[in-house]
Amino acid sequence: MSEDEGLTIELTAKQAAVTFLFAGLVLGGSLGLAAGAFAFGGDTQLSMNNGSAESGSDADGSDSGSELVSLDGVEFEGEPSKGDSDAPIKIVEVNEFGCPFCAEFQGIDASGRIPIDQMDVAGQIESQYVDTGEVEVISKDYPVPNLHPNGPEAHKAANCVYENEKDSYWEYHDELFERRDQWMASGQGNTEETFRQISNDLGLDTETVMQCYDNSENEEASNDRRRLTNSVGRLGTPTFFVGNRDNGFVKVTGAQPLPRFEEAITTVQNQ
Repeated sequence: MSEDEGLTIELTAKQAAVTFLFAGLVLGGSLGLAAGAFAFGGDTQLSMNNGSAESGSDADGSDSGSELVSLDGVEFEGEPSKGDSDAPIKIVEVNEFGCPFCAEFQGIDASGRIPIDQMDVAGQIESQYVDTGEVEVISKDYPVPNLHPNGPEAHKAANCVYENEKDSYWEYHDELFERRDQWMASGQGNTEETFRQISNDLGLDTETVMQCYDNSENEEASNDRRRLTNSVGRLGTPTFFVGNRDNGFVKVTGAQPLPRFEEAITTVQNQ
């Protein structure tokens, strides 16, 4: 999310326990971070300004509601995905490996002050929608080097894993989030060495993956970002597009809870 955009936070009873955590954050002086971390869907609205310095991206952080977009020019085939390619609903995940909110959405603790990970929204979507054949999740790269200088390198490493060890892509994807602090650190070869170590730990053909990494010009990540920008404009991360080619896609901005995705799915189905 951008550092200067206002966010609307909507809380439901289902997230009441998490709300109490936020109360503690507010009392502790972290109101801006709490606001930037959540954009809930529910019955009660509370508007706050996002003053966090730990933003996920440099773009608009507001949710687009139920407005439908087409995603013209954005490719789906040949991209990292989870689920049945014939699933009637697609969730196009716009991801940035350096983004703490992206990590938290995946159920990975990227900050002690952001409790989004406790909801494991990505895991809920997978178990309730992907595993049942209703949804296919498609991952798109959206590196933001002005916020996370080593982010493009992480996307390059992940794409080399997808190219050479496709079945292990999502494990590598998760480990990049788990080890953000390591590969984001500058100096002493931390970045490349972390990518190599993750590959080793997962039992991949590390030499092939790293040879790809050394020779790659990172065209996949650059193309993803360019095509998304050309299609829908500048984005914050994470951003999701829920829908299909026939009915259009609902834009869901931010690390939001499961009910917001359910609402978007229903909107598309009712077209």
